[in-house]
Amino acid sequence: MEEAPIIFIDADEDDQLMFKQALADLSSSHPPVVFSNGETALDYLVSVDQAPFLILSEISMPGMNGLELRQQIDKNPTLKKQLIPFVFLSYPIHDNLVEQAYDLTIQGLFEKKLAYEDWKTQLRDIIAYWTACHHPKKVKSAL
Repeated sequence: MEEAPIIFIDADEDDQLMFKQALADLSSSHPPVVFSNGETALDYLVSVDQAPFLILSEISMPGMNGLELRQQIDKNPTLKKQLIPFVFLSYPIHDNLVEQAYDLTIQGLFEKKLAYEDWKTQLRDIIAYWTACHHPKKVKSAL
């Protein structure tokens, strides 16, 4: 069975390319699935059977932003039950966004690193955490 994908949502095409390159450089077994906004990501999430391993989302995007996407996931009973780890990877981080984000029961908020090697290390650490974490999603899949 193919590994669950890592969803990356960011309107910046350079960041999308950097994400794909970083996953390749890290030899990740999780295929990248990339979207430019929350609407297309949500359409994808409700249309596939396999829950993603992880969602990494920018907060500020045109159309449905990351905060609105998280709200929509929580409102959808099927998606909510999938217990998909949801992490914001955004730049810049403003204090008011931190409170808003954590009110939405996210699992992390990181400021994107600007240099590629730093960004790749950050991504490696996030993936390693969720790979090692005893998360309810893992327990459900083991049953």
